[in-house]
Amino acid sequence: MMKRGKKWVQALALVVLILMYTGVVFAEDEEPFVSGDEVIVEQQELTTPELIFRGLESKRLVLEARAEAIAMEERKLKELKAEIDASREELETLRKQIETSLTRLESKEKAVNEERKAEEEKKIKQLVKLYSSMKPKKAAGIVNAMDLTTAQRLFMNMKGDLAGKILAYVEPQRAARISERLAETLKDLPAIP
Repeated sequence: MMKRGKKWVQALALVVLILMYTGVVFAEDEEPFVSGDEVIVEQQELTTPELIFRGLESKRLVLEARAEAIAMEERKLKELKAEIDASREELETLRKQIETSLTRLESKEKAVNEERKAEEEKKIKQLVKLYSSMKPKKAAGIVNAMDLTTAQRLFMNMKGDLAGKILAYVEPQRAARISERLAETLKDLPAIP
């Protein structure tokens, strides 16, 4: 009988070692437990349905915690999306304001350029009247000192016979450059039928 008692104690020690190795811990005032996602085991012996129920309950709690974390992440993503949408709308509004401002600026610039061009044309017409009333030799002396662009515009607005008379008294090289510019300008103009 002693052998039998010794074997029984050895078997019991083996079971305790196995339980300790698998993570089941016994304490006097605490309930035994299994680490990780395994089932919580009470000191008194549980039936298989109770173990399954506790295991399912434990998994349900883990899944609820995960679902709450996912829901929180979804809320954060929705907030970020709303912020991005608001920023996008704000940028679109700014883009439209910039386009409107650019359009106004271009219109003002065009109006200023047209006004400047009209003023220049008015001045050129006044010069044409002035040079037309001068003697060709005296007008040519002034044209010799004038910049080429102004001389070109002046001759473009004069009648051909008067322009020819003044150009005849202009220095030959300068007259050639003015004539070349006039020819280039006339080339760009549409043909008259």
